[in-house]
Amino acid sequence: MIRRRGASLLWAGLPLFVLATAFFLPLANVLLLGLRLEDQWTLARVRAVLADPYVRHLFSFTALQALLSTLVSLALGFPLGWFLTRYRFPGKRLVQAFTLAPFVLPPITVALGFFLFFGHTGYLNHALQKILRLQEPPLKLLYSLWAIVLAHAFYNAPVFARFVHAAWSSLDPALEEACAVLGVRRFRAFLTVTLPLLLPAIFSAAALVFVLCFLSFAIPLSLGGARYATVEVGVYLYARVYVDLPRAAALGLVQLLVTLGLAYLYVRGGGRWSAPQERLRPLPTLPFPSRAAHGLWLLWLLGSAVLFFGPIGSVVADSFTRPLAGRPAGLGWYRFIFSPEHNPFIGTSPLGSIRVSLEVAGFSTLLALALGLGVSGALRVLRSRALEALLMAPLAVSSVVLGLALLLAFHRPPFVYLSEKHALILAHALLFYPFVVRIVRPIWEGLAPGWVEAARVLGASRLRAFLTVEAPLLAQALLVAGAFSLALSLGEMTAAAMLSRGELVTLPLAIYRFLSARRFGAASAMASLLILITVAAVVVWEWLGERSLRHGQA
Repeated sequence: MIRRRGASLLWAGLPLFVLATAFFLPLANVLLLGLRLEDQWTLARVRAVLADPYVRHLFSFTALQALLSTLVSLALGFPLGWFLTRYRFPGKRLVQAFTLAPFVLPPITVALGFFLFFGHTGYLNHALQKILRLQEPPLKLLYSLWAIVLAHAFYNAPVFARFVHAAWSSLDPALEEACAVLGVRRFRAFLTVTLPLLLPAIFSAAALVFVLCFLSFAIPLSLGGARYATVEVGVYLYARVYVDLPRAAALGLVQLLVTLGLAYLYVRGGGRWSAPQERLRPLPTLPFPSRAAHGLWLLWLLGSAVLFFGPIGSVVADSFTRPLAGRPAGLGWYRFIFSPEHNPFIGTSPLGSIRVSLEVAGFSTLLALALGLGVSGALRVLRSRALEALLMAPLAVSSVVLGLALLLAFHRPPFVYLSEKHALILAHALLFYPFVVRIVRPIWEGLAPGWVEAARVLGASRLRAFLTVEAPLLAQALLVAGAFSLALSLGEMTAAAMLSRGELVTLPLAIYRFLSARRFGAASAMASLLILITVAAVVVWEWLGERSLRHGQA
């Protein structure tokens, strides 16, 4: 018993030690810088930040764009969720897999796609000018609130669709059939019976989307500029552009409190909104198109296709068609991004940025897997809400605040001897290991404990029992988590922007710098490479997930 207790404490002690050193200690530096003035604890810096009209504008605009983005995402995502529930059609699984895109698609690729598709000289304006025979571009979206809102809707409408589809598919069709027997019209039955049952999923998705839009960085930075900056962008500007670290720390602390409040409300609300339904038989589906699919639905599908596929399609098309040195591009831009020559627009060679991204993503994925496995093991043997809150604390901290914390920490012991690349690897591992826990932990807890006990009875040590019994059974979940973490790391830009110096330029940063310099061909080729990796990660995730489900049912 004592030996088992010691093993349990060891499981929990190792992840806690890593987090205390690499996460809580750097975060304490932000706290000290924001709340210490002339060796005294004071709220002077925080009060000064809150009294600044510009900071108040940052918070009000951030909340406004997050609210509008949530509403537009709901308006676009709810019909998609209904469509996936109601109809069967070729390619339905591909569309369902697309709803995973917001979790892995790099935001900078979306921002670039909006430039190329909705820009003044973009594909959509060019087509409208030809069709309508206009001299001036009819759409002027860039560097506006609605550019940010639409880009966020591109990201988060699939989140609503996935939540609504999952909830609607679990409803018992007998409810609708009873309404039909009683002579209740379909729309009234939806308002009085179906919609109340879907509200928990809608509220849960709305809370999640609001938090994601509130913490957005790359899209407001690229599509909004300084005029439409959010709080995340404000912390970055104070830290890296104005080099006012105390003010950045004070603003980061205020933002951290707001983020913790939103996370708390989301977690508490999620429990109150949950309303599981028992489904006796699956909902019947109709072939598409059908009589029910009238012109309005076809028009909505066309508009959604323009919003969702236009920007990404523009990025891929631009990488092949934009002229290079006066000649048709073809594969020219792809040869360019694999060039080892130094490029002044990004501060390093394009090939160097790819190499840095792959190196950071590879090492951070390995570290995230190791840390996520350790945390999953600790939470499996020690059931404690307080311990879980500590071990999953990075979920409540935004990328820009974590980047600021590590930026400050790497100027002090014990981090002073490490490079910025090590800081970025550590930042990505801390940001993404909670997702590893979310994927691995349920699988691990579902394993029959008798298998390990049998191995122990046969004389195997606990470590050997894990390596020979549990690890092979967790291999598939670890592959999914690894693919997910790798894609997220390759597309992450916020922490990279906070920690990048010299030639430490990742792919998203290189895309942003090429975009800022209006070198769209190079940016499109790099973004297409990221999109390819993202699509591969989603396919692997879906395929392995379905394979695990089939094995579980067998």
